[in-house]
Amino acid sequence: MPTTPTDVQIPSGLPVLPGVVLTGSYLLTDVPPLNRGDTMDAIVLPHRRVALMVADVVGQGFGAALAVTQVRAILRERLTGGAGLLGALESVDAYAEHHPETCATTMCVAVLDLDNGHVEYGTAGHLPPMILTPFRPARMLPSEQGRPLGTGGDFHTGWAKLAPDDLLVLYTDGLVRTPARSLDLANAQLLQVAATALDRTMSGPAVQRGDEVCRAILNGAGTAGDVRDDVALIVGARSPAPATYSIRASASTASASTVRDGLRDWLDAIGAGLLDHIGLDHALAELVTNATQHAYPDDTRDAERPLWVDAALDDSGTVTVTVSDAGRWREEVSDGRGLMMAAALADSMDVRRGPRGTEVELRLKLARPVQLLQSEPEPRAAPVVDDHDGELHTVAARGSLVAKGPIDGVTIEVFDAALHEATRAGTASATVDLSGVTHLASPGVQSLFEFLARTKRAGAELTFLAPAGSPAAQIMTLVGLVSA
Repeated sequence: MPTTPTDVQIPSGLPVLPGVVLTGSYLLTDVPPLNRGDTMDAIVLPHRRVALMVADVVGQGFGAALAVTQVRAILRERLTGGAGLLGALESVDAYAEHHPETCATTMCVAVLDLDNGHVEYGTAGHLPPMILTPFRPARMLPSEQGRPLGTGGDFHTGWAKLAPDDLLVLYTDGLVRTPARSLDLANAQLLQVAATALDRTMSGPAVQRGDEVCRAILNGAGTAGDVRDDVALIVGARSPAPATYSIRASASTASASTVRDGLRDWLDAIGAGLLDHIGLDHALAELVTNATQHAYPDDTRDAERPLWVDAALDDSGTVTVTVSDAGRWREEVSDGRGLMMAAALADSMDVRRGPRGTEVELRLKLARPVQLLQSEPEPRAAPVVDDHDGELHTVAARGSLVAKGPIDGVTIEVFDAALHEATRAGTASATVDLSGVTHLASPGVQSLFEFLARTKRAGAELTFLAPAGSPAAQIMTLVGLVSA
């Protein structure tokens, strides 16, 4: 049962798939308001494809968590129902247009083909994905310039390709949108940190690369600037599809540990989570013990007590573990408790008995848990733009508004009131000077889009002033916010 907003908005785990290792991390900021509306997801699609997404809704608390979960659910339903990426984005956009709690949500979605590495991606007022290639500079994919959901924009998709050892990285803007650094500087630092982290991991197991890159990125965000927003981060690392696990042993107490150790190593190699490790290990122990005690007469030599254990991971992320013997089922000596315990530790179990032996098949959909992290206050770096006293200062009169300072979840009511006064509730033309804005967060973006639509309906004009390269101009360019 969910007890916090984060329990609602973040999936409990990401799928474990052949051909890609998925890693997710969520960083909770310590700056009020807490529990922002960020999310991530990985959606398994037909034909060996997986869709990765991150999104950021305006607001905080359970309201924001529920809103961003709606966005995630609609995207999942459309993609799994057969819609293409462009159609899915348009469906989520149409929903957001009529549901204010999801309006101005930003989102990035990338669909990865696990066979050839082709990536189709689209953005809604969001930063595009990043691609990491071993021992080469990291690169940001070209932005498709889609506007935030529900704000009347059009969508386009772009294409890229991942090489066999490449990583695809999606993240929400709390990672790079801070007063301490310009957006361009933050992105440049992020690319450098991520590339360096990947290069360090190339001598180790492929399954650990995503973990190391996530850790380095979030550590870098904490030390390079003042993180004021939550961060959702998901990494897809291409890797060879795993071979099946197969071992022949004797159905004996002595061989049980060998069989279980082999399965543990195989689960490690494919990136299974700890809970799945524990469950499958216990289930396998029960099945091996069951075969040892009941498949063969007690006086049978070890060489004549064959036991086969096989494990395979399918394209849906389900692992199948099969335990077979060549004995005969002896109903009178089995109380069935071991089989019941094994069944309780899996999603499903089948027992097939025949004249040549017994075969038990366990199936479990694997998941890698999303790491939930809490940021700690860091010494403030010198801001690129003077952040004044951390307050938003506005000077509003009919037809004009000058704003200085951060526009975020804390100051949005002040900014809304000033916009209301300058535009006469959206009925009069006005010029909004954002030159002195040090931080333009998603609540501010939503408010600007709302008043832009109001003035347009009233036949008036809303003009924005922001020097090229300023914090406000960078965000407005990203989300496609232009004067009416």
